Amino acid sequence: MLLRAGPPRLTLGNWTGDEHTDFYDVASVIVDRRAGILVVANGGDATLRTFGLDGEWRGTRGGTGGGPEEFGELTALFGYRGDSLLAFDERRDEASVWPYAEGDVRRVALPDLPEEGPLYPRLHGALADGRLVWAAEKPYRRADEVGESHPDTMVVFLTSPEGTGFAPVSETLGRRYFSYAGSIYQQGRAPFSPEAFVFPLDTVILFGWTERARAERVSAGGDRLEPIMFSLPSVAVAGAHRAWEVAERRRRLSSRPLPPSLLEGQTAVLEVLPFPDSFPVLGEVVAGDDGRVWVRGYRPPVTDPARVEAAPALWHVYAGPGGEGRAIAFPAGFDLLWADGEEAVGVVRDAFDVEQVVVVPLPAAARGRREP
Repeated sequence: MLLRAGPPRLTLGNWTGDEHTDFYDVASVIVDRRAGILVVANGGDATLRTFGLDGEWRGTRGGTGGGPEEFGELTALFGYRGDSLLAFDERRDEASVWPYAEGDVRRVALPDLPEEGPLYPRLHGALADGRLVWAAEKPYRRADEVGESHPDTMVVFLTSPEGTGFAPVSETLGRRYFSYAGSIYQQGRAPFSPEAFVFPLDTVILFGWTERARAERVSAGGDRLEPIMFSLPSVAVAGAHRAWEVAERRRRLSSRPLPPSLLEGQTAVLEVLPFPDSFPVLGEVVAGDDGRVWVRGYRPPVTDPARVEAAPALWHVYAGPGGEGRAIAFPAGFDLLWADGEEAVGVVRDAFDVEQVVVVPLPAAARGRREP
């Protein structure tokens, strides 16, 4: 049975920017009910904007720059130990812990990885004991056959709260790339690529690959737990989708000031892109604050803008292994960023294309907490 969420209890964001709600490129939202706060990680200007649960602005921290309380890029934000926020700055290659109370920001450098080991670590949050959860790519040094691609292998590992140590707990697959022999131009990200996802849930780490309708689970010690299976269909890639992707890549190439030889080489690749037979099963995956898991099916590109309709955003929530998902319809264009057993918080765009953070009550039949 399809359930419907809403209407929104709270909407933050307007084109005037009143009450510090001129949001742009919202990266994350964190709600802490015990502290009575809602924090928006606004990627557009790299600020952490704190509001009460009633929407009243309480303060703004951060900003773009090189100072001790600034970011090169505010990439992601997580709750941390019930009294702080944990931010990741991909441009500076570091994490930072921001206490709720006005206090010193603690910087956490990227972990030292083993030689010949994984590369480009990215922070994915923290366990209840404060250890940090990361994922990094394994090097790939082989060439693909023309028209084929390969997925990255991602190593999921833990470090201390200070970012020291390297404790691998599992591996998953990630984005698909192609790398053809004989030309530096014939490489790149494959069309309609799947993604890896990694989420800590108290003492358990949930991870997976959006090409598969499942989420793996491991304990902090690396012990395998029963996975969560999702009931979402696979959608075939049609000729119109292939044509749309080639046209989009051609448009992006033509807008860049590239040397003629580079432009020619990259344009030639458009004829041999490694298209998949079907789209990834999963589009987005969000771990709820109550332990449940929210998933949304992959959204194929719209090949005919004239037929676009403002359909509700359909998400499915799963309480754990062996359980059936509940389908919940949210307002059109709703991108879920946070949820617990009572409400969901996400981003929509208004008629002026302004980002708004909306808090939407869940229907009564979809409330509650997963049993541990």
